[in-house]
Amino acid sequence: MPRCPAWVLAKERYDDGGFSGGNIDRPGLKRLLADIEAGRVDIVLLYKIDRLTRSLADFAKIVEVMDAAGASFVSITQSFNTTTSMGRLTLNMLLSFAQFEREVTGERIRDKIAASKKKGIWMGGPVPLGYDVRDRKLVVNDAEAEQVRHIMQRYRALGSVPALAEELNEQGYRTKVQRRASGPHKGGCIFRRGTLYHMLSNRIYRGMIVHKGEAYAGEHEAIVDQDLWDRVQAQLAENACGSSRRKRHQHPSLLIGKVFDGEGRRMTPSHAQRGRKRYRYYVTRPEEVDGSEACRVNAHDLEQLVCEQLAERIETDRFILDNLGKTADLQADRLQRCRKAAVVMASRLRRRDISLRADLLDRVIARVNLKDAGVNVRLDEAGLASELDLSPELIRVDGISINIPAARVRRGRQLRLVVPGDGSAQPKPARRDGKLIALVAEAMAARELVENTPDRSIASIAKEHGRCRTRLGKLVRLSCLAPDIVQSIIEGRQPDTLNAGSLGRKTLPLDWAGQRTMFGFS
Repeated sequence: MPRCPAWVLAKERYDDGGFSGGNIDRPGLKRLLADIEAGRVDIVLLYKIDRLTRSLADFAKIVEVMDAAGASFVSITQSFNTTTSMGRLTLNMLLSFAQFEREVTGERIRDKIAASKKKGIWMGGPVPLGYDVRDRKLVVNDAEAEQVRHIMQRYRALGSVPALAEELNEQGYRTKVQRRASGPHKGGCIFRRGTLYHMLSNRIYRGMIVHKGEAYAGEHEAIVDQDLWDRVQAQLAENACGSSRRKRHQHPSLLIGKVFDGEGRRMTPSHAQRGRKRYRYYVTRPEEVDGSEACRVNAHDLEQLVCEQLAERIETDRFILDNLGKTADLQADRLQRCRKAAVVMASRLRRRDISLRADLLDRVIARVNLKDAGVNVRLDEAGLASELDLSPELIRVDGISINIPAARVRRGRQLRLVVPGDGSAQPKPARRDGKLIALVAEAMAARELVENTPDRSIASIAKEHGRCRTRLGKLVRLSCLAPDIVQSIIEGRQPDTLNAGSLGRKTLPLDWAGQRTMFGFS
């Protein structure tokens, strides 16, 4: 009898139970390849070679790793050895047949699914809201079916998927819970836009089964009638085209084409990207910059300012009475309807839904002028009359403008638009800076540490406590801040330019008057 090879079994197990041999993205195989590269494995003993991989491309990668490490395969049920040319030929042939078998099996399964769906058979997957599964068939769940119809009707009323999602979540509606035999259940979460878009266009609610874009009559019952379905699809198609909701989602600039700088030059949307955060601006068009300085304003600040101020003023009786040219021609009930429409308009301006605000601003705003003393908003008379349910001839003929006093204030590294208060004596809201307060507290602790050992140098104290000598020295100097400056920092009344970065970078003068001048307290 031939002698048994002197193999020693490795202690590590490389088990990939439950993973497909169609790829090498398996934890056990990855550990095996790593150990082969490290020289800890010389022989890979297999029951069958297709247990390792069933892909020729992946097999080539594995062989490359094993050749570099001087390792080889041995199959228990297949007599060949990869150390010989004949063994390699046999191995490639076996793997070719293994890959062929896998691909044929996949094609057979896909053909069976396609044939079944053409017959209207539901082939599994997440159970749609409105149905339950019994005997592998979809059966209508009456309570959920009513919920589906309610969602589609509310979409028709609101005309916006984001607004629909916000309303459903506020009213406590949740997605269907997908109960699974193994593992945790899924679902029961808030509705998101993607979920609603899929639901509103899912033809399964019309009693159909869809496969690769083709719809077939299903075995299950429809829960949405044809009329409601057609109206919903028409609304989806209308929102998806034209001047474009798509463009507004890609470039959500609400005042595009309406903003002009202080010299009457058009401004265009622009943006900057830092990591995943996007900063939007309105900047003077480059072709209109003729030697003078271009203007740039934060887009979010400007849009928020215009929406808030317009909403605040338009819902007041004073605005309506001042801007209606012929109030005597209005009857009391018509004037009341106008006031109600103004309140609804103000509510839409305050909502977070970008599409609703963009459509409204596009209709009622004609021009936004940036001035040194603030922002001037010129309203579109025809659009405003339509929103207030009035005839255009009742609007004041000399035009309607809103002047918004605003100052450009530097906060950190950004210029922001800020609406000043009614009087200069009005106190500034407190704005506590946690990092700045922590830096001052660290400086006071460093000072106490040094004062407790007055006979020792800062270098020796830093070495004993494992701290940086330079930083400890800076902190001790920062502890000499004027008491009133420290009090302002704790109360959040420090100037906008004072933060942890600016305080740490600057060389602090020891006289308190110089400190107040440096940080803008005087």
